[in-house]
Amino acid sequence: MPLPLDELVAQPPLVNLRAQESDWDELLFEYELALDDTQAWLRGLSEEQIHFKPAETIYSIAEIVTHNSASDELLWSWIALLMQGRAAQIDPQALISGAGAQNTATRLELDARNEACRALARHAIDLRPPAPDLTATTPHPYFGALNAKGWIYFTALHRGLHRYQCEGVIDSPGFPRSVSVQTQPREAYQPSDRKTWLKQEARRKQPGAAGKKQSAQGTAARKRPTGKKKTAARSP
Repeated sequence: MPLPLDELVAQPPLVNLRAQESDWDELLFEYELALDDTQAWLRGLSEEQIHFKPAETIYSIAEIVTHNSASDELLWSWIALLMQGRAAQIDPQALISGAGAQNTATRLELDARNEACRALARHAIDLRPPAPDLTATTPHPYFGALNAKGWIYFTALHRGLHRYQCEGVIDSPGFPRSVSVQTQPREAYQPSDRKTWLKQEARRKQPGAAGKKQSAQGTAARKRPTGKKKTAARSP
């Protein structure tokens, strides 16, 4: 189920509260779902589109997604430390807004970074302690003190919020428009072939149809009067 982004932003304490209601696999699922949404959303964009900047001070899609990946790498290292009760080793000041944003990354590089985050997340969940520490917390400047579960939930939320930001870039004036989503030349797409195939299948599924038609034709032929009888009928 997608995270209720607007509700969580409007009520910051809900992030940590909702996170505690989920088990570790459910939290991982929410995060991977956010990754999948990012991957699917990027798939229809060109290189020109992901590098378009609406203004000098506004991030491109490439910058937004690379920031997401850089943040995820940092946050999953925090999550691993929090599960071990080692919050003292975390520097909250390292959470810098916009850190890691790069406009030079290609579409393939964005995909690769997202998959690297997926592997990192699965590794952290698989190697969690038998009894992960849920008392250790690290503060978020808006959502408050979050424990390991809270930070996983926030990381998925963070992805969703930045997807909204990407949609804002697409809606901005001057965004390059796609010419077509058709990936094959017109001659390679023959819908009539499909229709012909369907008709052939229908005929093969009704083997008695041709026989009935021939039988009806034969009966009509037997009932039809011959030319000789017609001549006799007209005689006085």
